[in-house]
Amino acid sequence: MTPWAARLSGDIGRVGRSYTPHPGHSRASDALASAASGRRPGRRGQRTRNRAWHHERMTDQEARYDRIAEGYATWWAPVHRPSTLGLLELLELESDHGPVRMVDVGCGTGAFAAAVVRRWPDVEVDGTDVSAGMVAVAERERAALPESDRSRFRLHQAPADRLPFRDASHDIATSSFVLQLVPNRFRALREMHRVLRPGGRIAITGWVEGGPAFAADEAYDAALEAAGLEARPSGGGHSDFRSPAHTEAVLRRAGFSAPRATPAELAHQFTPESYLAFIASFDDEDLFTSLEPAQRAVLEADVLRRLRKLSPAAMRMVLPVVYATATRR
Repeated sequence: MTPWAARLSGDIGRVGRSYTPHPGHSRASDALASAASGRRPGRRGQRTRNRAWHHERMTDQEARYDRIAEGYATWWAPVHRPSTLGLLELLELESDHGPVRMVDVGCGTGAFAAAVVRRWPDVEVDGTDVSAGMVAVAERERAALPESDRSRFRLHQAPADRLPFRDASHDIATSSFVLQLVPNRFRALREMHRVLRPGGRIAITGWVEGGPAFAADEAYDAALEAAGLEARPSGGGHSDFRSPAHTEAVLRRAGFSAPRATPAELAHQFTPESYLAFIASFDDEDLFTSLEPAQRAVLEADVLRRLRKLSPAAMRMVLPVVYATATRR
């Protein structure tokens, strides 16, 4: 095992301990691909298992993220960015054996890949995303880098289960808050396995089922009902990891060995205004763009009125996440 791979294997426990629970009455909001996310409560008096925006089986994920790429970059990426960048603490990529090549699957805004090339001068990163809109956003992030870093960060539009790379071409594969969005998580992980060299490592972070209720989501759902609009459905999730142990089992099934997974939490403080912008520009953008201007104005005013009755603690969203690493046999 190379020095960077050995360090990657040993650091996961420390990263998990660095993300401690956060106080506050919160429930995951329904936003991610890359990603990227929140929860909705059961309705009409009966609490059911929370469901997440990112659980929805979208018929055209690529087209959706092309359409909402700017809203994602402005209102959702900053929410999960601290946890995404937390994946850096699992990586020690300097090597005595020459440059390290990494693929970041579902690179989204490109913030993680840009942070990697800034931090490690011997690392080359291939960022992939299925959405041309997200690749365009990531290109802005890449263009802002110094030339010495920019030349080591390449972007590719490609689905997670059809990466445009040769077998055994990369030393490490990463993915942050994306594997819940892909049509088939197993195939995506097998594709990451394919492009890794023997002894290469995978490092991921993703959402975990469950989490406390989020009062802002409940306020928004109440505003929908008051406006005579269909309330968002509740019910079980689909593709989030169930637990750290489940995450390890998923990686084993995809052919990886020695998986290690650690629980953590993501917390974000919304304001009434930022939550409304998040809902209207990204999470429920389909609905808001379909409304007549007068109807939209009434709904937005009611949402803000309800949100402004909540305490700051009630506007704090807390999401369970998991960090995991494993080795390609």
